[in-house]
This record gives sequence, structure tokens and C-alpha cells, in this order.
Amino acid sequence: MAEVSGHGIDRGMRDGQLARRVAIIGAGPAGLAALKSAREEGLEAVAFEAKDRPGGLWTEPGLVWNSLRTNLSRYSCVFSDHPHDRTTPLFPEGRRVAAYLAGYAARFGLDEAIRPGHRVMAVIPRTPGFRLMVEADGRIETHDTDAVIVASGVFAEALMPQGLTIGGAVMHAAAYRDPAVFAGKRVAVLGSAFSGADIAAEIAGVAERTVMLMRRPAWYVPRAVPVLPEAGFMPADAGDDRIRLRLPMDLVINSRARAQRLAALDGATAGRERWSWLYGIAGDQRRLHPLLDVPEDDLAAPMVISDALPAAVRSGRLELARAVDFDPARLTLQEGGRESRFDVLICATGYRPSLAMLAPGILEAIGYDPHDRLQPVLLGHCVFPEGVPDLAFVGMYRGPYFGVMELQARWAAAVLAGKLPRPDPLDLERAVAAERTIRDVRPRPQFPHADYPAMCDALAEKLGVMPDLLHDGTGLGRFLWHGPVLPAQYRLSGRHARPDIALGTLAEVAVLFGQDAFGQGGLGQEGFSQQQED
Repeated sequence: MAEVSGHGIDRGMRDGQLARRVAIIGAGPAGLAALKSAREEGLEAVAFEAKDRPGGLWTEPGLVWNSLRTNLSRYSCVFSDHPHDRTTPLFPEGRRVAAYLAGYAARFGLDEAIRPGHRVMAVIPRTPGFRLMVEADGRIETHDTDAVIVASGVFAEALMPQGLTIGGAVMHAAAYRDPAVFAGKRVAVLGSAFSGADIAAEIAGVAERTVMLMRRPAWYVPRAVPVLPEAGFMPADAGDDRIRLRLPMDLVINSRARAQRLAALDGATAGRERWSWLYGIAGDQRRLHPLLDVPEDDLAAPMVISDALPAAVRSGRLELARAVDFDPARLTLQEGGRESRFDVLICATGYRPSLAMLAPGILEAIGYDPHDRLQPVLLGHCVFPEGVPDLAFVGMYRGPYFGVMELQARWAAAVLAGKLPRPDPLDLERAVAAERTIRDVRPRPQFPHADYPAMCDALAEKLGVMPDLLHDGTGLGRFLWHGPVLPAQYRLSGRHARPDIALGTLAEVAVLFGQDAFGQGGLGQEGFSQQQED
């Protein structure tokens, strides 16, 4: 390949001065949020995207099968100042999310700053700034920049079990699109989390035989769960006769009131409460299958959102087996002394980030461990590394929400543009130490940052967009405390506020909880006016 040098990111003039340049790696949801935020802060920004179009895992060739729907509602899978169209289903299909991201890019004029088909091969620190080696059209280009935002995602590389490779009868769930090709076949699905559960349940409708191979039990719960308005919209046991409505899981569990109450409990008490609540929703899973039994002392059993799996098991179409009884090399399952053979093995065994383009010194600074699926990198507030100025990460933690990615992007852009101070070194050291503690904790949690309200609010405080929580009683203040934490809340005030969009979204969500759920007249203009005046 020929090397083409001198492709520095163009500098523009901002307020009579040369604007700082930032290169963004990736143009999926995190990269798009970073690009929009960077331009919002006056940076000259370019996003390099390896695929031929933006959208990340949501656009082909991505990781979305034809029938996939989001596990979170459209009020969480969204950026703060670009609501979904009101015709979008409560749980959007994958194609809808792809269209939403395309609309986001179009609305904010991002396409002109995206370089599709440009794969970043190396990020080399310089003094000052960085040099990027970028592959495009069979050539290697060099691009010089003042700052870099890594937004290449945590779903960059499909993980296969040790000793297995993709090919022949073995595939990764990343390549799954439609169940029709498995009609009449005997299919084994290795992995029982989100993708594995839904794929196995779908294939079970057409295959001759489908077995999901499990390593441990998990709670399988629906997308919409019961709530009790009398308890401040706290999650409820499915058998409680006071239940009047069911709401998306993310709108129920992600309230500040609930998060504060759980944070006040010791770990064991919080774990028992979680077990009891999930038991109340999922029921006695032993009645479905012995392998689904979650013992009372298993307080860390993962929660999997799947509407389809319990019904598929109950019908007998989907079988369950222990992963240790399956020989992936021979595609055989040991069942009570007999051996069953399968035609196809689908590995729903997860993903990891791809950070090989970062220089060795950067990888050392971020504590990168490619074998750690829970906590592969150690970053202050999951954004800034120690010892590498002008470098930031967006969406590079396990279980990224749109709202967190956007807040990370807004904070990173403001800091890199010089509009907000760099993180204090002592604060950064403590924050990285906290991430290391999460990496070392045993038993390991399902996600490193399960307290979504706390994570959002901590970033919002850094950015200066934290909504005012002091208003109590009725209206907006009650919603902000007892209702769900939503991306829109961080546009009520502060930097680049869009209170008109924010209040519209919050009012729409309040309707789901019932008329006057948050006080007489819903959110009310009075609560909105108070936020604006303060």
C-alpha cells in the first residue's frame, strides 16, 4: 500500500482563532454523539468509520437480526435533543434504530464530517497531539490532529470459545439474521444471555430441534414489568393484585428514588431484595425447567430481558442443556448416556472492543485487558485515561446506554475544546481506582455500572447540566425524582439546553404512568418555569 502523508484535519477559524481539531474513531451511536458534541463546542471534527456507512452495529453489516427489537424503550434508546418519531414502537426494531441514527446525522449535518470506509490502523501520540494512520481505498493516509475520541464500541470483535473458529457448521450470533435457513435442522445455541435467548427462541419455531446450552441460570423477564403507583412507581411483584399498569423495564428501575433507596442498603440486603423482586416477576422458573432454577443464595444471577424464551421453553419447542455436556468440536450433546448430534452451532458468546490501533503506551495507560469481558479498560468516569492528555473515550464500557454515551461525548468535547477544565489529576486517579475495584470484585457483577441514574448524574454534574432536584411536591420535580432518568432531562438547563424538546419528551413519558401521575395537571408549566428561572 502506498502511503499518503499530509492529511491533517482541516482547521477552521473560531472566534478569530484556529479551531482545535479532534479525530473521532467510529461513527456508531457513540461516534455520532461525539461528532455532534464536538461541533457543538466549536471543534473541527472528523469521524473515521471503517464500514461504508455510519450507524455502528445497527447498520449492515452489523449485529442486528431481522426481528430484533430493543430491550429498552424508545425513551432510553435516544439522544436528548432528537426524540424518536411518535410512530416509533415503544420498543423499536433494529431497522428503526438505524433510521433514527441516520436521521440524527442528517438533522445536525454530521454526514459531511464522516469518512466512511476509513479504518484507523494506528494512533500515535505526538507532542502535541496525535498522528493517525488510516487505511482507505487501499492506501494508508496520515492525519494529524490535536485530540482523539475513541468511540469504536465494545461490540467490535465477536468472541468465540477457545479452540473454535467460524466456518462450516459453526457460526457466531453476529451473523444471524433470519430463522428460515435453519428450518428442519438440529441447532445448538451456545450462550443464554440476551442474544442467545432470543435467537434460540426464534429458531425453535422452525428447526427440527433447538437446544440452548447454559453455563449458569439466569432470570428471564419481559420488557414490560409491573409497577405500584402507590409506592412511588417502585417495581412490584407480578402477583400483587394492586397492579394497575406495566411499563418498560428501563422506565421502572431507573428512577433516582429507587436508586437512592437501594444504595442505602448493604450489599447482601440489596441482593436479597433484587432476588425477591425478580422472583416475583419471573415466577418459579423451576416449573419451566430445572436449569432455570435460581437458588435463593445466588444473589448475582444475571437478568436477561426476553419475552420469547419462557414461552418457547414452556411449549417444548426449545430445550435446555448444560454447556459442559456439549462437545463443540464434534457438535454432539451427551444426554443421559446417549449422544445426540447437531447440524449447526451458533455461538452467542459475546463481544469485546478492538483497540489494537492504539499505541502500546496508550494501551498501558488505560489498563487494557482484552480478556476481561466485564472491564476491559480502566478510565476515569469511563471517559478519560490517566497520563494521556487530549484523549477521551465514549461508549467504551459494558452495557452502554444512549444517555450515558451522549453525556460522555458532551463532557469530552467541552474539555477538549477548552470550554471546561480538564479532570483534576487526583480525581482522575480516584476514579480509575474505582474502575479497578470493579474489575477485581468477586463475584463479578453482570454489568460494571448497574446504577444508571448515578452514572448519568455524575457525568451531568461534571458537564453542568444536572437538573434541579430540589423542587418537590407536584409537577416536574416529582417526575425528576420518582420517574425514570431519561436523556432529555439533561437538556432542561445548562450547556446547550433545549428545554422545549426536553419538557415535551418528559410530558410524553409521564402520560405512560397515568393521568396526573406526578401531581395535578401532570408535569405542569409551573414546574417547567421554576427550572428555567433557577
